[in-house]
Amino acid sequence: FDEESPPAGPPPAAAASHGSASSLVQRNESEEVSLLSEAATETSKAKRVFMYLQILTATLKSFAHGANDVANAAGPFAAVQGLYFGQDPCNIGTSMYILLLCGVGIVLGLSISGHHVIKTIGKDLTAIDFPTGFSIELGSTLSVVLASCTGMPVSSTHCQVGSVICIGMYENGPKHVKWSMLSKIVWSWVVTVPVAAVVAAALLYACLQFIH
Repeated sequence: FDEESPPAGPPPAAAASHGSASSLVQRNESEEVSLLSEAATETSKAKRVFMYLQILTATLKSFAHGANDVANAAGPFAAVQGLYFGQDPCNIGTSMYILLLCGVGIVLGLSISGHHVIKTIGKDLTAIDFPTGFSIELGSTLSVVLASCTGMPVSSTHCQVGSVICIGMYENGPKHVKWSMLSKIVWSWVVTVPVAAVVAAALLYACLQFIH
């Protein structure tokens, strides 16, 4: 009699073991995907908390902006008015209407063309989310308030850009900061001083010609 050939394929016990291992791997992968999804959801919820906290930091930033940037504009205005009315140059006070006028000017400038600066600082320099935005606003606000308390005229924009660069480097690395955009911003700061001086001199010359 011819002997029967053994059946092809793995033994039943080995096949059952292989199937059990495959199902275990699939179960582990499914649990891992579920945990990652839950972690992403919780992270998103935690980040959204900072969205509401940014309302507070934005309010504080407005206070700091008024305490320093508006004062930078009101100072020369008050000095010119005081000298015109014959006040002592060392004891010139600032009238309330001057502060209101400068504040209205800041609001008008923000509403008309402020979106360009918002886009440059908020999007073009580096990626910003709610937690990093909270840290940026709070850090720059504290810097401006501290400078205001010591009587130092600083720029809120300079402080804000510095905060954005530092937070962007810490959070995403130097490669994720657009240094070309930063160079344009710094160059605009350098050019602003002589351009403002020339424009002010030209306006003064025109006013003197009109008076005489």
